[in-house]
Amino acid sequence: MNTNISAKQILIYGDSYVFGKVPRGLRYDASTRFTGVIQNYLGSDYEIIEEGLRGRNLAGENGFLPHRNGLTQFDGIFGSHLPLDLIMIMLGTNDCNSSHDYMPDEIVANYAKYLRSIGWWCKHLGFSKPKIVLIAPPTIDEPASHADFKHIFNSAGPKIAELPQLIKDFAEANKVYFFDASKIVAVSPVDGVHLDIEANHLLGRALTQFIKEVI
Repeated sequence: MNTNISAKQILIYGDSYVFGKVPRGLRYDASTRFTGVIQNYLGSDYEIIEEGLRGRNLAGENGFLPHRNGLTQFDGIFGSHLPLDLIMIMLGTNDCNSSHDYMPDEIVANYAKYLRSIGWWCKHLGFSKPKIVLIAPPTIDEPASHADFKHIFNSAGPKIAELPQLIKDFAEANKVYFFDASKIVAVSPVDGVHLDIEANHLLGRALTQFIKEVI
């Protein structure tokens, strides 16, 4: 907890990228995860609130892992952290896995429910709405993913590759901010899905600059 009462409050909500999953390992330490890189660069005038869960879907349950419906989890998490200056949502990868038959446009359409939830909670608790950033995830290396994840990400690669443009279009139509992580980092060849240490640093540094421009 940052006790600087004037610190800007930033909630980053996501899946294993925000959790900091190590390719073929457990979890990066707080200083190595891209969220921690942001915190270190921004300093005590900002507080990064990290809410990452491995396997979290943008909406609906993950057919391979229980309790991963990001939409139903979002309300309590978002409401508990108000007031916020900025919320960043980085999801979509797991919605493309082989347990679903969602099309990319169906996945992205679920962001509208998040925007409604944000508006409801801010009105309900009497806080101003934070600025909103939708982050497109990096494109996975589907063939490389097979060694670690078997069939989980079968046919996910092309779907994930469509998300950045669709999320950008949605963000522009709804007057929220957009950031494309796929243009900043590539996934590790070790497991084809997650980020190595260098990629976490690159993403953290790029998002630091982006945050400074937004708030």
